[in-house]
Amino acid sequence: MRLNPRYLVVFCVVAELRSLSRAAGVLNLSQPAVSKTLKALEDAVRQPLYERTPQGITLTEAGKALLPYACAVNRSLAQATRFIEEKRHQRIPSLEVGLAWSLIPRYQASLISWAQTQQARCELRLVNGTTLELIEQVYQRDLDAALVLGGTDTLPEPLVAQRLTSEEVVLAVAPSHPWAGLGGVALGQLEGMTVLVPQRNSRLRLRLEQFLELHGIVPARLLECGSLYGVKAAAVAGLGVGLVSRSFVGPELEAGLLRLLFIEDPGFSLGVHWVAYPESSVDLASRELLGLLKRSLSSPQELDRVY
Repeated sequence: MRLNPRYLVVFCVVAELRSLSRAAGVLNLSQPAVSKTLKALEDAVRQPLYERTPQGITLTEAGKALLPYACAVNRSLAQATRFIEEKRHQRIPSLEVGLAWSLIPRYQASLISWAQTQQARCELRLVNGTTLELIEQVYQRDLDAALVLGGTDTLPEPLVAQRLTSEEVVLAVAPSHPWAGLGGVALGQLEGMTVLVPQRNSRLRLRLEQFLELHGIVPARLLECGSLYGVKAAAVAGLGVGLVSRSFVGPELEAGLLRLLFIEDPGFSLGVHWVAYPESSVDLASRELLGLLKRSLSSPQELDRVY
């Protein structure tokens, strides 16, 4: 026989209060419902458990014998309820992690997937921005860490950077562009061309401008397109030669909307870095979670992925 634990809870409360009406109020039940529950318990035990007297409820010998077990069930259910309520209202630690615009196609799905596996332990909030913006936000402790592209040569102390892998900087053109079939170009060929570039503080743009200035290469125009999404859209529209990171245009390459041009000049790759405060200055809970996240991003599968 499987006994309903609710019967025992009601019996315990009635026995402690020695009143059906007071027990009904505590249990948020009607008095007939309390009486019906006690009758069901007596039917299960096959013995009377209590008597009504002018002084209130009095337990029979069978009722006295059952009472410790009933109250143990009542205490266990109360403790379980408190535990569940505490867990439900307990604040789950949150991590705020920056992700550079150029790295969104490569890492955003992995970050979201990791967050789903850790949802009982923490909440993850992603913030997108340029490398320089994200480093500044980590420094100001507005972010716990950031995944950035380059930009660690002038990292403010005491921030530290760990290189995870690298990202190739490439040029992208529409299939109708005269360069579409070249496969690769030297940056000197940008002389007199319209070059589509992201915002001014983008690491990709800074690297290109430094190279052009060093070698005296003068494009016809550097057309600022806002973010890399703007560069990609303008390149697809055939408005010029777009400067992008290789993984950023993967879907457009597969769909045949863009053609990739490798930069033949050496040094056009940027390190993908994890930027954060030293572990010693981070609380233990955040340190553990950030360590798990960083290891998931630097797994062999990620490093061996080909774009």
